[in-house]
Amino acid sequence: MVRMSEEIIKKENSLPVITAHAEGDGIAVGYADSFAPTVNLFLPDGGKTTSNPDHFNLIIGYDPFPSDHILVDPKRALTEFISDDVKERFSGWTPEKIAEIKKLPAIISCERDRTDGQQAVFAFIRDVKVQDNGIKVYFQKYFPIPFSFLSEHLSDLAMHLFELTRTHWTIKKIDLLEVMHEAGLFPGR
Repeated sequence: MVRMSEEIIKKENSLPVITAHAEGDGIAVGYADSFAPTVNLFLPDGGKTTSNPDHFNLIIGYDPFPSDHILVDPKRALTEFISDDVKERFSGWTPEKIAEIKKLPAIISCERDRTDGQQAVFAFIRDVKVQDNGIKVYFQKYFPIPFSFLSEHLSDLAMHLFELTRTHWTIKKIDLLEVMHEAGLFPGR
């Protein structure tokens, strides 16, 4: 059972703000000037974790549609088009760093092929396994996005022009969900 308490705060020349506190797994908000929800990820093992909206995985050069995993060349995984502080935070393949990577939204796509209708995919990484033949990245696809979103928002996504034609996996210190929302791809945020 969820117990809620409500507090109404009235300010001069403004609408009332309702703050609702809940014990349990959810909350219902009747009115708010602004609302910043926590995005919870439901994992395949039945667990739940919060996402990290401040960064995102960008994986270019791999077709995300035929399978739920890809094999990334270790020489191209978190080694290029990545800032030094982000590289230090996420590189190393320790269980703790992999757990943090799994909290980041992802875009996965083939390299630019200059055809109309090329698609990328919005996803979350489910698991990362370091193997002798490469880094196996398992992911959960959520929905396709037009490849044109990437090329039209290079600056917003902190991407370099050549990243679209270079096979690599990087992490960007950008709120991907905000950029997608502003571009009309991720409504409701």
